[in-house]
Amino acid sequence: LVSQVALFATVLWWQSPWAEEINGTATRVFDGDSFIITTPGEKARVEVRLAGIDAPEKDQPYADEARAALKALILERKVKLEILDVDRYGRKVVRAFRVSDGLDVNAQLIRGGHVWVYRRRAYDPALYYVEREARHAARRLWSLPESQREPPWRWRHSHPPAHHPAAPDQNAPRAPASIRR
Repeated sequence: LVSQVALFATVLWWQSPWAEEINGTATRVFDGDSFIITTPGEKARVEVRLAGIDAPEKDQPYADEARAALKALILERKVKLEILDVDRYGRKVVRAFRVSDGLDVNAQLIRGGHVWVYRRRAYDPALYYVEREARHAARRLWSLPESQREPPWRWRHSHPPAHHPAAPDQNAPRAPASIRR
């Protein structure tokens, strides 16, 4: 009953008559929370990130399984996307639905225990109940030892990407212009 109430609240919370919608076919899955769709007639390729969830990063435990779960749900299928935002990388932040059966992809990934609710960007408070149910049932990543269940936002903070060196200290003394050339 709790999961049914949470699902109903999710639908009510997220449905907005003002949200922009686009349809397309999921053609590539990057990880457990981002992918590309191609719009009808291959007019545009749109890179998207699923709203309100956070999947394990590439080098984290369960990352491959989370990616496989998203692929199984949407790859080469038609999806409807409700655009809620645009992130700093220019990706559309969306709530995704499979066109064939209306499945809420974001909630299903949480329900299946494949991803966390993204605490900093949880657009729907009902998703916390869905995650709690997955945790209680020890589904997928929630069955891992606690030491292997570091939330991705904490993991990213402690594992900065090697290809993005830290920004230089703006307060550090600079060499004279004649030396910097």
